[in-house]
Amino acid sequence: MSALENGMENVGKLGRKLFDLNNDTMIKFVELSADNFKKYMELNQNYVAKLPEVNDVSSFVELQREYGQNLWEGVQADMRARGELVREAVEHTGSLVRGTFEDEAPEAESKEAA
Repeated sequence: MSALENGMENVGKLGRKLFDLNNDTMIKFVELSADNFKKYMELNQNYVAKLPEVNDVSSFVELQREYGQNLWEGVQADMRARGELVREAVEHTGSLVRGTFEDEAPEAESKEAA
């Protein structure tokens, strides 16, 4: 097999691996979005369920504060999880690309030496 054919085969394999990585990452993003949607719906349901218990302005303000805090913590956790997914995908992409071209480098060096 010529170096060109081998290189083309490696690039084809890399393309498939990158496609699979992107597909897996997108599936994880969709699953994360679904989980977060469920959490936000539960948070809103709990808020609405507690509204009838409000008797005065101070209890309403406290309920609003609690709701806002829980919402903010949920958004922060969501952003951290999404950032971690992106970081993992970028690192994996880098290792796949480096691995593909590092495999080709020794072949090219041995042919240049000959």
